[in-house]
Amino acid sequence: MRNKLLKIAMGISCAAIFSVSHADVATMNKYYNNPKLAPKIKRCNGNQDCNAFYALSKQWKSIPNGFHTPGCPDCKIKEQARDGDGYGLNKGYSLKRDYSINLSEAGWNEFYKGGSASKADERIFGEGLAVLIYLDYKK
Repeated sequence: MRNKLLKIAMGISCAAIFSVSHADVATMNKYYNNPKLAPKIKRCNGNQDCNAFYALSKQWKSIPNGFHTPGCPDCKIKEQARDGDGYGLNKGYSLKRDYSINLSEAGWNEFYKGGSASKADERIFGEGLAVLIYLDYKK
């Protein structure tokens, strides 16, 4: 009986983790596809792309562990986001979609500033850029 309860609890846990992960990817897509839905933050001064970039940066943990871009099996964008490596992500990856590039530029202007931003802002830039890279390259 005890083993059966343990198995049920494990199954419920796995289902909960899957649904949370799916919900976070849905949130990524929501802000990516419709930046007007992103919460407005003061420092973006009404720039919808900036608001969307910031909202996307908060979703970086939803990138699957071990995700890498095609042609670079050793490149792990989630780890770079975790480390706040906006510089490495900016220099190491190219975005494919014009829309991703526009969002990235809004993030660059507010949170990276050509590399002169604070470490906290570079972290936001790295997290947002990692999400954009994931959305551009996921299958």
